[in-house]
Amino acid sequence: MNASRRIGPQRAASVLAVPALLLVASLAGLILGLTGDGWRDAAASLLLALPVLIFLRSWLRRS
Repeated sequence: MNASRRIGPQRAASVLAVPALLLVASLAGLILGLTGDGWRDAAASLLLALPVLIFLRSWLRRS
């Protein structure tokens, strides 16, 4: 590992911020998808696609 790429200790809030955001987005997408039609289905699709898009973005950046 490069010395310039080393990361020092981080706070738990900064480490868990993105996973917590993905959790909230996924739960909101599931709830919206199960409780309504129309715009709620569209919002649910967007919220449930967010974790997949973030995964693909980070996977492509590593390659």
